[in-house]
Amino acid sequence: MFGRLKLNGTSGTILPVILAAFALVSCGPPAGSESTGAQQTPALTSPSVPASSDPAPMEPTVRPVPGPPAPDVPPPAAAPVVRWIPIGPVGPNDPQEGRMYLFAQGRDCDQLRDGVDGTAFKDVWRAAEAVCYALRDGTGALWQDAATAVAAVQAPPEGRCLELAVLAVARSAVDYHNANPGTAVPLEPGSGEACPRRLSGLTVVDENFVPVPGLSRPSGPRSGGTWVRLDGYYVRVSEIRIDGQDSGVETRTDGDYFPVYFKTPPAGDKDSITVSITDTLDAPGEVQFFYDDAAPTGGAGGSATPSGTEPPEPASPGPSGSTGSTATP
Repeated sequence: MFGRLKLNGTSGTILPVILAAFALVSCGPPAGSESTGAQQTPALTSPSVPASSDPAPMEPTVRPVPGPPAPDVPPPAAAPVVRWIPIGPVGPNDPQEGRMYLFAQGRDCDQLRDGVDGTAFKDVWRAAEAVCYALRDGTGALWQDAATAVAAVQAPPEGRCLELAVLAVARSAVDYHNANPGTAVPLEPGSGEACPRRLSGLTVVDENFVPVPGLSRPSGPRSGGTWVRLDGYYVRVSEIRIDGQDSGVETRTDGDYFPVYFKTPPAGDKDSITVSITDTLDAPGEVQFFYDDAAPTGGAGGSATPSGTEPPEPASPGPSGSTGSTATP
């Protein structure tokens, strides 16, 4: 541009040309814009188009468009489900409650209804029955009955693990229905176990495996041969240990989830022995059997535990049975 001024040799045109040059420069980007990248302006498409003294505002040339979420955006949370009643295990000292627990697991509503009167915590099982029918038939009236029954339950004591597990699941089902009244309650199998596996006591039984009455503690003759039931919560007793050693004693059981009985060894020079078990999972607890030649060894009804309580007779095994008891050493 300035080279042409020198070639023309016409000095009278210098001032207008210089002014025009300054006018063109003033329309360009600010100094340093290309080197810093702080601003970007559209390139001119035609040098012959005169610059406007009042240019219109620039519109963005790229607009965000809707599309799928970025890869690092988590997907929507899965719909909640209600986990149904887990494995007990139920116990031989909880005969009716053990049966009711199995009915609840199998959602046998009619059996739950018919068995309530034989339980210690009737309101829990009535709530389980009401929720069972609501899940089965799904009417608004049945769900209202279930909500009323669950709300009326007085919380069982801490040690009543079967009732506590049933109550927690019944509440979950009612809560889900209240939050989603138009949706069927999605059920999945329960996980874990309601009662922690443990050995909690011993019950002396006769040759028919009926608890022996009149004992203040589990005891029998020094000659050995006394049949004793393991009380607690367990599934498969693989080993009965006496004073910390594998005993090799004679045992009787109908299989997994059923009560286990063993025959005591001779006393030798001991006045008592300490009994523990090995299960498929950890089953802590140690209980004592005492040698006493004056102890009763037979008879029908009753039982003996270290605390002197008399729990009911063992339960008839259920379809998915369990073993153990709530006896306290």
